[in-house]
Amino acid sequence: MTPRTDPYVAAEPAADREFLRVTLASGRSVRFSCTVPLPGVLRLRLVSPSGADPGPRGASPMLTDLPHRPAELRRVPGGTVITGPGVRAEWDEGTTGKLPPQQAAPQGLRLGPWTRFSEHEGATVPFRAGYLEPEPGKPAGWVETIHLAPDAGVYGGGESYQGINLRGRRRSLRNVEEDRAAGRDSAYLNIPFLWSDAGWGMFANTGGPVAADLGATHSEAARIEVRGDELDLFLILGDAPTVLSRYLALTGHSLDMPEWAYGVWMSRSSYFTADEVVRTVDELRAADCPVDVVHVDEWLDENVLTDAAWTAPPDRARFPAGWTRALTDRGVRASLWINPYLKRGTPVAGEAARRGFLVHDIHGRPAATADNPDSLPVDFTNPDAHEWWVERLTAVLREEGNSAVLADFGEEIPDEAVFADGTRGTERRNSYGLLYQRAVREAGLRARGGDFVPVARSGTAGSQRDAAHWAGDLPSTWSGLVSTLRAVLSMSLSGCSAVSHDGGGFWTPAAYERAAVLRAHMTPDGAFADVEPELYGRWAQLAAFTPLMRFHGVGRREPTAYPEPARSAAIAACRLRHRMRRYLVRSADGLPLMRPMPLAYPGDRAARDADLQYLLGPDILVAPVLEPGGRRNVWVPEGEWLPLLGGAPQRGPGWREVVCGPGEFPAFVRAGRGIEGVLEPA
Repeated sequence: MTPRTDPYVAAEPAADREFLRVTLASGRSVRFSCTVPLPGVLRLRLVSPSGADPGPRGASPMLTDLPHRPAELRRVPGGTVITGPGVRAEWDEGTTGKLPPQQAAPQGLRLGPWTRFSEHEGATVPFRAGYLEPEPGKPAGWVETIHLAPDAGVYGGGESYQGINLRGRRRSLRNVEEDRAAGRDSAYLNIPFLWSDAGWGMFANTGGPVAADLGATHSEAARIEVRGDELDLFLILGDAPTVLSRYLALTGHSLDMPEWAYGVWMSRSSYFTADEVVRTVDELRAADCPVDVVHVDEWLDENVLTDAAWTAPPDRARFPAGWTRALTDRGVRASLWINPYLKRGTPVAGEAARRGFLVHDIHGRPAATADNPDSLPVDFTNPDAHEWWVERLTAVLREEGNSAVLADFGEEIPDEAVFADGTRGTERRNSYGLLYQRAVREAGLRARGGDFVPVARSGTAGSQRDAAHWAGDLPSTWSGLVSTLRAVLSMSLSGCSAVSHDGGGFWTPAAYERAAVLRAHMTPDGAFADVEPELYGRWAQLAAFTPLMRFHGVGRREPTAYPEPARSAAIAACRLRHRMRRYLVRSADGLPLMRPMPLAYPGDRAARDADLQYLLGPDILVAPVLEPGGRRNVWVPEGEWLPLLGGAPQRGPGWREVVCGPGEFPAFVRAGRGIEGVLEPA
């Protein structure tokens, strides 16, 4: 059932310049601060009932420090006009319930009972807003409704396993532990930023869940619900690259990664001893397979799968002091697993509880995550808890000498949780991961300066500043491969540049069962190659053309564990990736590295339909093989494109069918750039 709404019916400038006084149908009056922090961006922020000024920046961890530029509001016959650099908003009175007349000026938008966004002559999008009445189990909130043009696509929203175009779907933008599933319309990482190729974007500055009905109930209406007493909305104008660039100016660009991070990351869940790690590196080097980073899950004196917390110290029987020096001598860096939880009943959890460092419930008792009664989240809104945790991780980085961490978890914050800053779990469901990753990044800066990379799973708007993000624990199936590609492409269209995934997929049933047995005694050298070889080879090739090339899974993921021709195909992909590192560093210059077709070729309908391919940086076209047999239909952009991993040159524009042998992959460079422009000499 659609919640009851109290729509806006009238508005006029308040006495104090930037504020708009809005009257609802019920007679209730509210005030909005109207500012233009960037050209082409209108910020509408609800003023508290006490009348307090929301201030120039606010305390949101999702935003960068934004300039406070009040919009100009003036009364005109029939409504109110709001103007600022690149923004013109007109409130037409008496239009409730019907679309406004179609005469908006270029680069204007109409705000009120209906709003229109326009970046180009004739491209208009009506917009409507209202107050949401409380429902059982749900607080009051705000609803925004946007008219969808008949042919418009809708993108963003964070991670999506069902495709980049969200048109016609309902999305619950609420972070969830997916528990190894694929293909569902829920995700680990959700971002309250949506945009359309019709020329508009909308960003709701909230750390809580957002409900989005994007043409599912009514084919030409997108309805976005934000629950809670606060509303802080950014309306953004422009084509796809402009909207995304303006959004990133609001929330921050992705972290700068050092060149080594663009190399080859090798991992499995898990290597159990330092000797096993070194043997694996030597095995890869003997096969002339490059490796730059090795990740270890089980380095602690506890079990990742059963304890689901970072409580114990390193297990020095398996990983003696100084164990990473053997890797350093081989030119390889170490990555270690962590998470933001403490295990109930342990001394460190007891200490943290006594000092008030844990998230608590309404009774003041430590609150567990929604999926594990023994996992207690650290309260990063408490400055003392934040500092304690940062120093704890800083000490580990200095002692272990690792250059990276896998900052796992952070999704399942319970609704009833209470934080030190007064916020509740419903308000921190999505932004808890952001606070956690900010602490991780700070520890890395203290211990290693810029020579550090965190990789995370959860997060929301702004998380791209502090960590790379991987697509979660997806199954090692062809379906899992497709879900993975959709996830990283949708993350990219939501402003995340440093995206990754588990090369080879995370799990098969047999390997997952075997991993539990091995973990009982931390037995090394017991994992087996569990992925179907053709699938493994294709996944390795996709990984080579992903911003972060990272193998990981409960079975063996090293190319040397697989038979021919998958072994040679994967090793060739790793070698090619090594030659591509400097191109990726140069290409990380603003827009996400993975550029799906709606971003790379805005306004081109043929390109938009090619929703399972992308540009990597500005000059490499990638169309991953997603089914057995090696066939792939590729939409080739205009011009000549040269193959990077076997096959024939292609000329566009138009659709072409390519057939790839095991060692070939549909990746092409613009002929004008040339192979030498993206690959270093072998």
